[in-house]
Amino acid sequence: MAVKENFLPGKVGLAPMAGVTDYPFRKICFEHGAQFGFTEMISAKSVLLNISVNEVYFPREDEKYLVGVQLFGADPVELAEAAALVQERGLWVDLNAGCPVAKVVKRGAGSALLKDIGHLKMVVREMRKVVKRLSVKTRIGWEKDEFEKIYDALVSEGVDVIFVHGRTAKQMYSGKAKWDIYNPGVVPFYISGDIYSKDDIRRAMELSNVDGVIVARGAIGNPWIFSDSQPSIEERLKVILKHIDLLYQEYGKHGVVEFRKFVAGYTKDMPHAREFRNKVMKITDVAELKAAFVEYFKNISAQHKQEVV
Repeated sequence: MAVKENFLPGKVGLAPMAGVTDYPFRKICFEHGAQFGFTEMISAKSVLLNISVNEVYFPREDEKYLVGVQLFGADPVELAEAAALVQERGLWVDLNAGCPVAKVVKRGAGSALLKDIGHLKMVVREMRKVVKRLSVKTRIGWEKDEFEKIYDALVSEGVDVIFVHGRTAKQMYSGKAKWDIYNPGVVPFYISGDIYSKDDIRRAMELSNVDGVIVARGAIGNPWIFSDSQPSIEERLKVILKHIDLLYQEYGKHGVVEFRKFVAGYTKDMPHAREFRNKVMKITDVAELKAAFVEYFKNISAQHKQEVV
């Protein structure tokens, strides 16, 4: 069997995360070195119903050739029809066969597809008929590691790329993600799970001899994981303020609430971070939020200069 050519534009990408990998965050990560990314997962059924709220999830023109549109669902025909409708909106279409969250699994979608490999094959077969570039993001199994079986099933149905999170669905996010994963090298192969540093990226790639990795929680409030540099205090503040501005442009006043997901990441290991987080989590005004960060970083910078002297 011939080895598939990789259409992805790099080795290190931003993983899809519901409620996190929106356009503002993708933009920040791309500016710091992420080579590709995904939309948040979109319901195939909602695409077919033409629900207008989906427009906010689709890739924008400036990132169209870096972003895959991720769909979730359980019905092969619905998923195929939805995939055909959205495939020109991004670089490729990705099937979510990995989300372990209860409200997704209850619908037979996400990682629930791993309960029945025969059904998963049918889903991929129907989607493969209508899309030019198809990937699947999966886990290593439902209750136990069955990844060899999953891999062979996906390859047999002609997927172009496989992304795997090295845990079972039942593990959710507990325990340590597995990086040493079955990989015969037939299709481009990327892994994720517990990647929080450049060293993690290197070691994960070496262990599985993979084509690359996708970074999930390790990128939240830390877009520098995609670059070769450590940010200065000034650079960190600059990115935070830009992120707040992008969220405000995207969501208006609600952007302040959306930014709360990133506060812990941006202030990790910083002095008096807990007290500061408690304070900013109550702020509802964008100008007040930015001013609080400016003041906080000003104090840290002054303290740092005193320590150096």
